Amino acid sequence: MLIYILTMKISILQLFVCLCGEVIWACTFHHDVTYGGVFANCSNNNLSSVPDDLPLNTTSLSLHSNHITVLHTQPNCSWNTLKYLDLSNNKLAKLEKRTFESISHLEELFLQNNNLLLNPDTYADDVFLPLQKLQKLHLHNNDRRFNGKYPETALGKLRSVVELKIDSSRITIFGSGFANMTSLKRLLLGFNGCKIEAVLNDTFRSFQHSSVEDLDLRSCPLATLDKMSFVYFKRLKNLNLSNSTFVSPVDAVKSMHGFNGSNMTSIILDEMYNFLNFRYGPVAPRILTHDVLDNIQGVCVRKFSMKKNKIVWIDSSILNSGSRFSQCIVHLDLSDNDFLGDRLLLFKLVFAPELVFLNFSNHLRRNEFFPTSLPEHNSLLSVPTFQLTLPGKLEYLYMHGSLSDVGYINGNIEFRNAFSLKSFIFEFNGMYAFRHNIYGLENLTEFDVSGNYFTNVNPGFLQSFPSLTTLKMSQMGFRKDFLLKEGRQMFLPLRALKNIVLSRNDLIVMDSQIFAGNQLTVIDLSFNRFESIPFDITTTPSLRHLDLSYNSLPVLSESQRRLLDALATTNNLTLNLNNNLLSCGCKNLDFVMWMFQTDVKVESRDTYTCVSDDGVITSPSFVYDHYDETWRRCSGPVWLSLSVSAFALIILFMILIYLINQKKTLVLNIIHRFFGLVNVTKAPKRSDFPNDAYIGYSDVDYQYVCHTVREHLEDRHGVKLFLKDRDTIPGGQIADDIISGIDSSWKTVLVLTQSFIEDQWCRFIVNRIVYSSTRMPVGSVLLVLFKDVRRGDISPALLNVVEERHIFSVGKYVDDQGRLWRDVSQRIMNGAEV
Repeated sequence: MLIYILTMKISILQLFVCLCGEVIWACTFHHDVTYGGVFANCSNNNLSSVPDDLPLNTTSLSLHSNHITVLHTQPNCSWNTLKYLDLSNNKLAKLEKRTFESISHLEELFLQNNNLLLNPDTYADDVFLPLQKLQKLHLHNNDRRFNGKYPETALGKLRSVVELKIDSSRITIFGSGFANMTSLKRLLLGFNGCKIEAVLNDTFRSFQHSSVEDLDLRSCPLATLDKMSFVYFKRLKNLNLSNSTFVSPVDAVKSMHGFNGSNMTSIILDEMYNFLNFRYGPVAPRILTHDVLDNIQGVCVRKFSMKKNKIVWIDSSILNSGSRFSQCIVHLDLSDNDFLGDRLLLFKLVFAPELVFLNFSNHLRRNEFFPTSLPEHNSLLSVPTFQLTLPGKLEYLYMHGSLSDVGYINGNIEFRNAFSLKSFIFEFNGMYAFRHNIYGLENLTEFDVSGNYFTNVNPGFLQSFPSLTTLKMSQMGFRKDFLLKEGRQMFLPLRALKNIVLSRNDLIVMDSQIFAGNQLTVIDLSFNRFESIPFDITTTPSLRHLDLSYNSLPVLSESQRRLLDALATTNNLTLNLNNNLLSCGCKNLDFVMWMFQTDVKVESRDTYTCVSDDGVITSPSFVYDHYDETWRRCSGPVWLSLSVSAFALIILFMILIYLINQKKTLVLNIIHRFFGLVNVTKAPKRSDFPNDAYIGYSDVDYQYVCHTVREHLEDRHGVKLFLKDRDTIPGGQIADDIISGIDSSWKTVLVLTQSFIEDQWCRFIVNRIVYSSTRMPVGSVLLVLFKDVRRGDISPALLNVVEERHIFSVGKYVDDQGRLWRDVSQRIMNGAEV
């Protein structure tokens, strides 16, 4: 009962506070990791005043992005523990004298993006006096004017501030009040609202006794840098002048003169001369001669960077033997300039014993086009060795497009003292037809030789890189069949290789076992002409990323998809098929479904395009989203043809059943005959007949047949004939004599003349022959055609039982009757039994 009453009281109290105290319930609270108390987050709540009902142990308060115009804090115990206060992005226009009395323990104060102008009226003289523990103060982006005056009296009270970020004017002079900020270490003047256009010799005079270590002037529109601009920063460690736009490289280096004798950590002078992307202008401000570089020779700095400054020449004296700059430099970045520079610099790297990182990449290149002719191959017996000595601590050497036109090197290359070198970038340096070896890089782990024309490269030149884990060989100008014939030999020594890039080589084919000796996790084959995965996936069990974008792949085979799925389960495989000629026709619907259902991460698959069977450009995602509709469209013609075929078979089957039912005996007869289940009479033989041939002729032709024909066939060739005028009894039945003569003869010879065609009995002879032919073997009837007989006059029934080779035309035997009847006799006796 007591617990219930207490709960009701707490609820009523919370309701009362919600109604009477608007702000506390607009805040959220969580543990303050930095200062150990409560972090009150009251940002973005349209508050117009500072809450006064905070928890007693509040250490951090965020009020940014509200509508607070006056910073008024009531003296109460809830402010005593506050160490962090963020009032940025409000509408503060003035700071009263007693503004910070209640929060004297504050260590971080953020007042940027308000309306606090740089003048004594905005900042009371003693406004910051209570903040003797304040270490970080941000006041930038308050005064948008180009000219203002620092409230030095107020700022001079901040003796504990370590970091100050504040607005500036076009010509900024820091007065004597800043000399009192004895704890200041980080002076941040560089941001998008910086307005400093000139740094003069006396700009920072007040800091000559300060402890400033970091000076940030990034993004300031600097146009002038005096030579002694930074001489008063005796303890400065880090200087950043990047993105100042108008300062020439020569002026930037000259302004370093004030640091001679100093020990610094970093000097960043990136993109200081990038106005309107200006390249073809005055050359003198972009030439770093020996005299200009003398200004930094006495500076001991670990990191020096002058990227993107359109420098056209850097004298090799930047690295001189014994100079403090050379002895101290660890990180040197001169990349992305128009550098044509002094190549002697490469041979002076040995003067920088502490150098770990060197980048002078991305300069003007003259090797955009490969040579059209290659030098002749010289004997390996006379090959010289070119040596280059590097600093012993150098780990990163980036020379992308630096030498421009190395050309043909007829010899081996040896890097000396390169024990620590891990990454060597040698892209686009105009090196071509390298047929020899490189030594001294046994510890190298990353090698990029892209953009060099290695069409006839020695496939064994990588054998000296046993530790290589990343190899990039894009745009190498390989022969079309180079990786098919030599690829496996070239990559086999790289047992530790993990990443390989072979993009933009116009490759069509490679050895399927090319990666069998490596442990690759990343393979980039983009921008080639492969029509399928060109290597055996089973040889890359550690593969995690495969890039086949911008190739000519229409589809992945089922076996390849199965192997990729297996890798996805163990390696979390990623696949890129973007910008390929993918096919999403009916035969490849399973491939489209696979792309969206596989465990393989198919990169950007929603942006892919593909071609349907009718040539329409669509996308795999559309096909996948409309799969049922697409499947029906693809399978409809097939099922329609199957349905029509099945219906036709059913009709045919019903017709067969009807025919069988109506013609049962006929059907059985056909079946028996088809399988030979019939009693066949024995074929006749010559010995079964008394005569060799029956001669059929008309009475008009009696003299010719009984004399000429008989003489040739019987007397000369021994053929026994049946002649009706000789071998029948006169006055007998003519029909019976014809039948008897034909049936008693092995073959029948018809002498066809015009009178034979017109003779009635001759027609009877023809009919009898046609009838008898059904029991006689093929070739039992011979025809002898005379000239007065047209072939159209012959009975079609007769031609059906006569073979063409047994028809003899007398016209072909002009003046040679003997040869005619000799050929006839041979056909009569052909097949006769002796």
